[in-house]
Amino acid sequence: MFSHFLDKDSKTIPECETRKLFDAEEELFFKRMQKALPNCLIFPHVQLASILEAHVSNEKKRQLMRQKLQERHLDFGIFNQDLELLCVVELEREDTPNQDEEYPTKKLLKRAGIKCIRWSRATLPTAEQILRTLAPYSELDAPKIETSMQTIGKFFLDEDLKDPIKLQEKAFTYVEHGNPNALSLAAINRITPDSFIRNEYPHIWQKICLFAGDPGYLKNYLESLFIQNRPIKRRGLPKHVANEVIAIQGENARFVIPKAPDPVWDPTFLHR
Repeated sequence: MFSHFLDKDSKTIPECETRKLFDAEEELFFKRMQKALPNCLIFPHVQLASILEAHVSNEKKRQLMRQKLQERHLDFGIFNQDLELLCVVELEREDTPNQDEEYPTKKLLKRAGIKCIRWSRATLPTAEQILRTLAPYSELDAPKIETSMQTIGKFFLDEDLKDPIKLQEKAFTYVEHGNPNALSLAAINRITPDSFIRNEYPHIWQKICLFAGDPGYLKNYLESLFIQNRPIKRRGLPKHVANEVIAIQGENARFVIPKAPDPVWDPTFLHR
């Protein structure tokens, strides 16, 4: 009873220090999701109470349920630009036992119609695996970017506007993503004058433009388009679309830095 009064530090504010928002696994996974879902808003450590409301008539039980929801968090919540919840993502530990069997999080999310995607922390998915699983959300309309012709226009002189050829050359050589050692978006437009990809597969076009600044990543993505067992509806590209993809591959190959070959063991080395 008197312990509280004898404790001189009971009201002393403790020393604090900053801590990282993510552990190493979460940080790696978050950056991969950002790259796979450029059109979405991704929030970490989402409190279950912030996305769920229990319909319980008894006030006491409702307060108890709200407390249970406030005590639990989901690893990530994925929202669209209007802050509408699309799905949640959980990174599971194999050694973590199921808690609160009375109200399992899985069942609560299911009752609310919230899709929950689960991956193991022991084997985190690659960016490509994330992209395949979250493909429906990566195909959302991208927000309008205030670069393109608005930014390009600042580089034009009045006399350029009178010379279509000169105007075209300036537009095609302007690098919008900031990497001079990669395909510019204007160059990709020039390679695909018929705009088959843009018109028939806009979600593919968005990703090509997104990955254009990273030749190695763009190479991997373009190659993945020809894999027939991709777990989405598309099971192959029409020939005219595939030809445009191949044309982009050919131009992008000029910027891909080849990997250094593995060293070859020389058995005479020890005798030198």
